[in-house]
Amino acid sequence: MPQQSLAQVPTDAQWFWQDHGSCRTADPLLFFHPQNERGNARSKRDRSAKLVCAGCTVRLECADYAVRAREPYGVWGGLSEDEREQIYARIETRFYPRARGEGSRVAASEIAAAVSPRVLGIA
Repeated sequence: MPQQSLAQVPTDAQWFWQDHGSCRTADPLLFFHPQNERGNARSKRDRSAKLVCAGCTVRLECADYAVRAREPYGVWGGLSEDEREQIYARIETRFYPRARGEGSRVAASEIAAAVSPRVLGIA
């Protein structure tokens, strides 16, 4: 369960990148799990969403936004809910990234690993 109830939209949030996301042509249900989805079904759906994200030209902007906004639901920029929760847990609240690009900087290794061939099952 997410540590917070709602996302905290950064004051400098811009949305232009969303117009260029690979997810625009994909089924939106691919990125958000249905109620009570668990185990292999959830892993398979997350992996399918990550495959879309892997080829996306605005993946880093998307992941940066999701980390900075503490987005609680869905796959964003290749990061699943569980992966973002791990990022949120390790960042001290008073040093939380709020400026554009800081989310990508503090979570660079997780963002890169999220769509790695190993995670996607293609290695």
